[in-house]
Amino acid sequence: MTTSPDHVKDLLKSDYSAGWVTEIEQESVPPGLDEGVIRHISEKKGEPPWLLEWRLKAYRHFERLEDKEPSWAKVTYPKID
Repeated sequence: MTTSPDHVKDLLKSDYSAGWVTEIEQESVPPGLDEGVIRHISEKKGEPPWLLEWRLKAYRHFERLEDKEPSWAKVTYPKID
C-alpha cells in the first residue's frame, strides 16, 4: 500500500465503497482568518459578547506583530498568511 501524496488525494476523492454513508451536517468558512470569520465562529458557538471582544483584541494584537514573530524556537515554517 502506498501513501504518496497523489495516492492519498485519489483516495480522498473516491466514493466510499463499504456500502453505507452517514450524512453529517457541516458548515465551513473560507480559508484564512479575519474579523468576519472570528465573529461568525463566535456566533455559531453562542459565545458571550465579552469573549468575542477578547478574541478580537487578541486577533488585532496578532495583526500588529506582522514580521515580528519570535525566532527563539529554531524551527522553520512558512510565513503565516
